[in-house]
Amino acid sequence: MDIGPVIAKRYRIKREIGSGGMGVVWLAHDEHLGRDVALKTMNTPPGLTQDQRTRDAERFRREARAAARLDHTGIATVYDLGEERGTRFLVMQYVTGIDLEDRIAEQEQLSIEEAASIGVQIASVLASVHVRDVVHRDLKGRNVIIRTDGVVKVLDFGVAAFLEPGTARLTTTGERPGSLECMAPEQILGKPIDQRTDLYALGCLLHKMLTGEPVFEHRSELMLPGLILDHPPIPLRDLRPDAPEGLEALVLELLAKTPDDRPPHAGEVWRRLAPWLPERGDPATALTPWAEVDPLRPFRHPMGPEARPVRSWARRPRPGQPS
Repeated sequence: MDIGPVIAKRYRIKREIGSGGMGVVWLAHDEHLGRDVALKTMNTPPGLTQDQRTRDAERFRREARAAARLDHTGIATVYDLGEERGTRFLVMQYVTGIDLEDRIAEQEQLSIEEAASIGVQIASVLASVHVRDVVHRDLKGRNVIIRTDGVVKVLDFGVAAFLEPGTARLTTTGERPGSLECMAPEQILGKPIDQRTDLYALGCLLHKMLTGEPVFEHRSELMLPGLILDHPPIPLRDLRPDAPEGLEALVLELLAKTPDDRPPHAGEVWRRLAPWLPERGDPATALTPWAEVDPLRPFRHPMGPEARPVRSWARRPRPGQPS
């Protein structure tokens, strides 16, 4: 796709940073405001008539504007949308950090406190969007970024379902958005979805954070739908004996095959995860330079001063030294 080196006379493309079925994400530089942004270009299915392209463009505009109204610390802010050379694009906050999939690969299993800290932040995001009748539909490890200050960001609401009556959707009839590893049974069956569909995906993420393994896996991806629909998940404590019973019960409820058997809303998940959050830390340690990602920090030092990595502190002059 030739979109040119500069989009809308302000966004200079630097490099590709991600891709999927719905489009490509680029790191770009906003030359008007002097900051890096994430610019997502949307794929256009081949063979569409001009009327279909016009309708799709209108749907894209309406859903992008709806996504821009989402307001939460854990959501990447939408800055702009438009069209360049027939390609629709969306400009969002560029979030740096490590994605949850890589964090799990690095650690193999996350501590109970870390899994709770990440899970609570995801639940907070979901509670905020669900109350606005939005369902993410593609919650997975690659769409969860842990910043170096420990703040968790949920990305890519590009396939989100807007449940508000009268809101058009980007996806067409028969599409099944989402990633199979975290896909709820009702998505696989093409049944109606609601907020509890995202809670199933959160259960998949909690299970993988705590065990290092997906809920279901098979050498052939074609076998996964049958496992998700028909097989019970392995209880958490069978794989992680030190996991609390209450945490195991919560994960199993989130992974229920039927939405009615899952927790009713993300706020309930937040409440049940909260007991395993870390305790408040000594305020003095909030100023200690850090070297690694720390998802516990937002809870140990809520509203603490902006954290700085060791390399940043090393550049600062010490008292008595010339600046």
